[in-house]
Amino acid sequence: MATVNSWRSMWEHFRKEKLDAAIFIYCVVGVTFAPKWIPNSNYWMALISIVFIILSCTQSGRLTKYYNFFTKENNETILSRSAGWFVFFSCYLFLALLFSVNILPNVITYWVAFLFAITILISCILTIFDLEREKNRKAIGIRIVVFSIIPLIYMLTSSYSASLFLQISNLNIALSPWVEYCWKNAAFLAFFLMLSQPFCYVLFIAFSDKAKGYRRFTLIGALITSIFLAVLIPSLLGGVAYYTLNSAINHEWHDKAKCGQLTISNPWERYYGFNTDKYTVFYSFRNGMWGFEEFTCKKRPNGEDYYVVESLPVNNIPKLLR
Repeated sequence: MATVNSWRSMWEHFRKEKLDAAIFIYCVVGVTFAPKWIPNSNYWMALISIVFIILSCTQSGRLTKYYNFFTKENNETILSRSAGWFVFFSCYLFLALLFSVNILPNVITYWVAFLFAITILISCILTIFDLEREKNRKAIGIRIVVFSIIPLIYMLTSSYSASLFLQISNLNIALSPWVEYCWKNAAFLAFFLMLSQPFCYVLFIAFSDKAKGYRRFTLIGALITSIFLAVLIPSLLGGVAYYTLNSAINHEWHDKAKCGQLTISNPWERYYGFNTDKYTVFYSFRNGMWGFEEFTCKKRPNGEDYYVVESLPVNNIPKLLR
């Protein structure tokens, strides 16, 4: 009976608030069409999006209520108002994400998803600090736990990423300070974000019973973000590794190497070493692959300079970054 009453009250609410019903339908359709298993689903999503935008333009009163709900209702402090603004913006980004994942290129979708995750993260941080200001014990406990775990996570990811770099390049990463900084921080951030899903579940369980106003949407947004991260990050690790190494190495390593009188230079290669007999080489593009090599300088009996190439494991460049 309670279930029937809930459905009835929801139906009455949607009959009264047409924009709420439109948002609900838009979200359901966007999530359903996202796998693109329905033929011509992108065209259907484009048509539904146009209808949704037109309907939204006729509901200025309801849009004003949304604005007041997120930015003014139960927002007595600068922290809470700022958090409300960020979660309000994240709601628009979520709707844009549903449109992008069905219609636009993957590059745009990744950026929209990134902005959505950032706005939700900032809103969560501001909300926790606001709860802590209210002497909320749960918020204080969560902050202590998180800041206690972060050094441990960094230590583990730092050691593992240094070992991984040694395997793929045969070079101690500590010898290249800027590459070490970028590589280890990228590894820490990726692993930390992957762990955000269980943390968000704990956050939701701890505060869902007392969350009011914008905080409810902050919790829901945190759950959605954690699910996105859990799905996307494993598939993006190769791209993150390539982009991080390519950017850092281009900044720090040399663009040419010398073996005696012989000069080696390639626009797609960077060289670690200077006037030495052995160079570590990073190539950023070679037939759709990237990786490392070692150049060993030699001399022929007649005094002519040459070098020997020793190949190391190669990796595919993600299509997104080609």
